[in-house]
Amino acid sequence: MGRLIVAGLGPGEIAIFDPRLWDVLGGIETVVFRTEIHPGISSAKKQLLAFNPAMSFSSLDDLYQQADSFDALYQNMAEVLEEISSSSPRDILYLVPGSPWVAERSVELLRKRGIAKLEVLSGVSFLELVWEKLGIDPLSKGITVIDAGDFARTSKLNAGPYLITQVWSKPILSEIKLSLPESGNTKAVVLKDLGTATEEVKEIWWDGLDRLVEPDHLTSIYVEDVPVSPGLELIELYEIIARLRLECPWDREQTHSSLVRHLLEESYEVIDAIEKLDQLESTQDLQTLFDDLKGELGDLLVQVYFHSNLAYEEGHFDLGEVAKSASEKLIRRHPHVFGSLEVDSSEQVVANWEMIKKSEGGRKSIMDGVPTSMPSLLLAGKVLRKGTAVGFEIPGANAAKGKLTQIWQMLGSDVQMSQDQSEKLFAECLWWLVVLGKVKGIDLEDGLRSQCISYMDKIRNAETNPV
Repeated sequence: MGRLIVAGLGPGEIAIFDPRLWDVLGGIETVVFRTEIHPGISSAKKQLLAFNPAMSFSSLDDLYQQADSFDALYQNMAEVLEEISSSSPRDILYLVPGSPWVAERSVELLRKRGIAKLEVLSGVSFLELVWEKLGIDPLSKGITVIDAGDFARTSKLNAGPYLITQVWSKPILSEIKLSLPESGNTKAVVLKDLGTATEEVKEIWWDGLDRLVEPDHLTSIYVEDVPVSPGLELIELYEIIARLRLECPWDREQTHSSLVRHLLEESYEVIDAIEKLDQLESTQDLQTLFDDLKGELGDLLVQVYFHSNLAYEEGHFDLGEVAKSASEKLIRRHPHVFGSLEVDSSEQVVANWEMIKKSEGGRKSIMDGVPTSMPSLLLAGKVLRKGTAVGFEIPGANAAKGKLTQIWQMLGSDVQMSQDQSEKLFAECLWWLVVLGKVKGIDLEDGLRSQCISYMDKIRNAETNPV
């Protein structure tokens, strides 16, 4: 097995090689270009053939059409190159546009594969031409140079500026454009074929990226500022919580247990804010109520951040791991969205969810993990619903009515009962009321809460207008 030597072509029509390349070319007859869509290809072949007329050339251009994604494309490139190198007793030369050390994912993956005889030389990057054409110093501007495949995620956390590289097709342009759903007045500078006679630098509106640009392998996009998702605000909140833990005496004293009461209170306040929206009779106060809901959700979010920060201090997990766990769980439990499973109804979705949940974490029963500390009416409804996923059908209305009648008669009789017997009968009565409510599509938790609110209003009215 020979060496796999990687070098850059430079950015323009005249190939610019690392001078060290000429010292290792003696044993090379096979040259692989990442792409032949580069202005320096002709110059490179001419220089190399002048050194060794027996050299043969090929490229990985066919892989661009075969791959479904950026990751798949670059992985395929790395695999093909490793296979070519491992099967050849002689050295192989792999040539990439610009420099192999700048925005060259295929080389990055080759290095990660741990190929024993991999040598990566330096090269002249296209970035020098970019900064010249834009007339900017990338360090003073704080520019993020990023592969097009990573832009959608990164742009949610950073407003820019960005230089987006590897923009070689219309679908990629569409993905970049759609990653900013609210692009507003955002403009982009398209840099194409720099260092060639046909180079092009033009500014266009963001919404026109996939309509006004014909990209090739030498196309990059510069954007000064992008509308960001709430990533920056989330980071700021995280930093505030961490500072409070350091500098505020009350926050320093808190533990997971001491915060439980606050977590419950904030959860109920969110529920209360939502129910006020449902009870709104006119749109006059709608924005005020949504502002209230925003505030209550923020208070609840603080609890999530606080518990995550405590766990991080104790060396267990951090907020990022919490988010990652939630993402993985949602993907795993929605195979009909993120996988190939087909469903016809929401009932199937729920049943699949319960069975997937049962298979997680070594659970032996579908009831494992049900929080028995939750409010009893909610717990009863949850137990009934989860039971249906494993064949426990909810009794019908007639069965529920029959049981309720029987229990009510026993409660109203003159038969003497102990406190425990009475409590058991009342509990059975509540259980069958929940069953009947399920059959009729009524949530007793919500219904009883509404009744309590009505009674509270009745008291308020009596206090305001005494007889």
